[in-house]
Amino acid sequence: MNIDFHCHFYPEEYLNKLEASRGDVRIERNDKGERLILSMGAKAGPVTEDYFDIELRLDKIKQNDIDMQILTTPHPGIDRFASSESAEMSRVINDGLAKVVKKYPKNFQALAMLPLIDPPAALKELDRAILDLGFKGMCMLTNVAGKPPDSDFLLPVYERAQALGVPVFIHPTTPAGAEVMREWRLAIILGFEFDVILSATRLAYSGILERFPELDFVVAHLGAGLPFLAGRIDRGYNDPTCSVKTKRPSSEYLKELYTDAVCFYQPALMMAYDFFGGERIVMGSDFPLPIGDLQAAVPSIKEMKIPDQEKEKILGGNVTRLLDLKI
Repeated sequence: MNIDFHCHFYPEEYLNKLEASRGDVRIERNDKGERLILSMGAKAGPVTEDYFDIELRLDKIKQNDIDMQILTTPHPGIDRFASSESAEMSRVINDGLAKVVKKYPKNFQALAMLPLIDPPAALKELDRAILDLGFKGMCMLTNVAGKPPDSDFLLPVYERAQALGVPVFIHPTTPAGAEVMREWRLAIILGFEFDVILSATRLAYSGILERFPELDFVVAHLGAGLPFLAGRIDRGYNDPTCSVKTKRPSSEYLKELYTDAVCFYQPALMMAYDFFGGERIVMGSDFPLPIGDLQAAVPSIKEMKIPDQEKEKILGGNVTRLLDLKI
């Protein structure tokens, strides 16, 4: 079974709320009248039917040899709203995703979005999403309203996710300092990747990955540059001036992360395979965002120069185990 772990769906109710918003996070229209999602100067879109039409989505995944998608709605990030509005947005998103899962449970499952800027509300919504809606995990951004993922206010959420036995998917977002990335969509093209590397390294250096050994984290885009920079990151671990206090070198914790295969470039896929191993990579498309590639998701894995049983793990076996899917 081929399972697309990294893909996105935008419930129409959520899009309507974004279109009504007049804040930094909103929908605006370009010269062609197309809707674009705007946040912190980064734009996503145009918002075509691929974003919200589940019947069209079902046809497209079948055409591309994908049996199931794990749906998330991360961008532009509900943490960019005020606390009460963030909680409302998370409920709207999760209720919308739950409708899709209820209609097509064999083809779609979902990860919850939480109002992490309000930890008590986030804990309440996490329990609702997992225990009542049947979601398989949670999705968060590489920074929460500019605050890193090793921040103390997030510890109760990690503790509860670990107790529930569900993973945390860390999806990239616009990093701090994005003012120099406004041209050419650099905030998304490169800035997202910087924030993946930064967030994962902070989780390792800070001891979060050591503190929650039974909590599975999934980082996006082959870990961005983590396989390439692992040696340098370990230099920091061994440098006393960095004050890293974990029991093991940082790369050992990073290798225990899961990562999705949203890259499609064979040399990068092989480097990630060498670093994370076949047990820790999950297939992904990043559909329907233009930077993704639904058509390349499955073929890019099948073209890897690895044993067939390893390909099967990446194509679906690892997600089945990670999310405890009953299929």
